[in-house]
Amino acid sequence: MTKPFPTDVPAIRVAQPDDHTVLAGLLRQLGYELAPAQVRDKLQALGASPADRILVAVLHGEVVGSISLHALPLFHMAGQLGRITSMVVDERHRGSGVGGALIGAAEQWFAAAGCVKVEVTSSDRRLDAHRFYERHGFLRDGQRLARNIPGD
Repeated sequence: MTKPFPTDVPAIRVAQPDDHTVLAGLLRQLGYELAPAQVRDKLQALGASPADRILVAVLHGEVVGSISLHALPLFHMAGQLGRITSMVVDERHRGSGVGGALIGAAEQWFAAAGCVKVEVTSSDRRLDAHRFYERHGFLRDGQRLARNIPGD
């Protein structure tokens, strides 16, 4: 459902362990298959960390989006690096201002955490997400290279 202008402003709050089921469903919309119990465990582990924050957007009592934030110390310059590692808005609410509200709340948290730069990672195939981030001032800055660590 795409709306040209936001009609409702979502409330943004810190995610709670009780949000685990709906967050697992939202992450599934991005292709991440985490069991609700895994999401609950991550919320509990990250909830105690001052360098990590998971926020949710609530509209009419329903969690309709989330964003995961991390403040990382920079070795090569002063300040912290803010990193968005996941962001999802329920497909029924995309284009309605929920994502912009999450980005705004993230920027406030990053500033309070001493971040001097914010980055977001997004799969090459998520072209709509890239356009969204560009509308919110994110520009391509270098290239991220990654590899998996072999495990058992």
